[in-house]
Amino acid sequence: MTPQSELEIKGNFFTHPFAELITEIAQAALSGSLRLAEKDKKCIVYFKEGRLAFAVSNARETRLFDMLLRSGKLTKEMLVQVPNFSNDFELTAELIKKGVMTESEKDGLFKLQIEGIVTDILSWTDGEWTFSPLARIRDGLSFDVATRGSLVAYARRMSNDALLSRFRTLDETFRRSGVSELNSDLTLEEGFVLSRADDGSMSAADLVSLSAMPETSVLHALYTLWLGGLLIRDNWNPAFSRGVVASIRSAKLELKVEAKERQAPQADPATRLVEPDKPEPEKPLEEPKKEADSEISLEEYLVRIEQAATHYDILGVDSKAETSELKRAYFNLAKNFHPDRYHSEGGNTLKRIQHAFTELAQAHETLKNAESREVYDYRVRKELAEREKRVAAGETGTPNLQGEQATENFERGYSLLMDDDPDGALPFLARAAHFAPQNARYRAFYGRALAYDEKKRHKAESEMQAALKIDPNNPTFRIMLAEFFIQFNLVKRAEGELNRLLAIFPSNREARELLEDLKSKT
Repeated sequence: MTPQSELEIKGNFFTHPFAELITEIAQAALSGSLRLAEKDKKCIVYFKEGRLAFAVSNARETRLFDMLLRSGKLTKEMLVQVPNFSNDFELTAELIKKGVMTESEKDGLFKLQIEGIVTDILSWTDGEWTFSPLARIRDGLSFDVATRGSLVAYARRMSNDALLSRFRTLDETFRRSGVSELNSDLTLEEGFVLSRADDGSMSAADLVSLSAMPETSVLHALYTLWLGGLLIRDNWNPAFSRGVVASIRSAKLELKVEAKERQAPQADPATRLVEPDKPEPEKPLEEPKKEADSEISLEEYLVRIEQAATHYDILGVDSKAETSELKRAYFNLAKNFHPDRYHSEGGNTLKRIQHAFTELAQAHETLKNAESREVYDYRVRKELAEREKRVAAGETGTPNLQGEQATENFERGYSLLMDDDPDGALPFLARAAHFAPQNARYRAFYGRALAYDEKKRHKAESEMQAALKIDPNNPTFRIMLAEFFIQFNLVKRAEGELNRLLAIFPSNREARELLEDLKSKT
């Protein structure tokens, strides 16, 4: 099986802009996700067989509640009546339930949201991206998003300097794709260049000499027609080379073959690959709820993984363990705690089991190979050295997690939280807060994730208050606490937090708007 790390492709927007990535993915008919980041902005764009199907962003202006407020279709008074209005899916479900919105209107709203996110990313001139063919959009969550118009508009408004930077040489060749131009609104230059491409593959230099047009006009037409899907580009420096595309398709075939092997009666659940973001089989192979041949209970296993400082902690082995011992530990845990065995659990418990299994598989994948294990050990060598000293001194207790590891957990949890997956984010944010308790940001967002569950509201408030104790003048954390109080209809306490914020930052617009809205309802 091809390791997931070998299938991921990473790059930056300077080398490969978002518009070109969309075009390459479409023409290669790839499925997967693009994770994109520019400073504080983070987005994920999902593709299904080359078609852009869904997108999420951490920008407030792209959230459905903000879009509805700006359009006047929803008032703040109506909004506060929805418990988790920041969750787009819960918000639309509640509005449909109340008769405020229809299913078709919901689909249209999501399409507008996705198109807005795409338009925003197209404007990014800096940032990084990662494509994963394994992180797929879940079944039933897909929208018919038209991107051609946005890409053509993007190409047409490019400056000549920016355009020329997208061509390394005039030896690049272009040929017609199978897409029809019947419904295309082409300029005269684009129509002429496209007609020349009917003669077969031609270089940009040949097209310039044939057209008798300025070089920049020809290149502009070529670039626009390529982004519009009417031409295929060859002999250039793509993000997805033929070899990369072949590897992805080969891995997809391996996944299909292995999926068939899973159905065989003799298949061992411990050897299965769980593909990220793919639904589990409808029927588990076995239904036991007890771990008769395991040394630890399910809850002990989950807590251990959620609080693990290193991959060795996840597997429950010493950092000097032989490879054979690592493998035995992995297969024993995988056999006893594979998600298929707990399919009937459902809800948060099943999500914890699935996330724990992902962590377990990652730990095994890293440590089973001598080279990757050596790199990993080098990264956490200080933690391991400190642990050996504690053991030698007879000290016990949970070791401190290195700042790098706390950061990794927070970033993963934060990303899941922004993807409206608070249950998935919770263990990562909990781990970040546990190992870096003086980091106000970790504590604040851990509290925010906890707030999605009413049963954890007191713990959520405690974490947010802890964040403010560490960083009392942080406006973001205080607004988060105020929104938390509004969520649970604790209006006076929300007003108190907002007034405290405005006493320090009187020009904070978000706090003032929230306070004015609260006062208008009392």
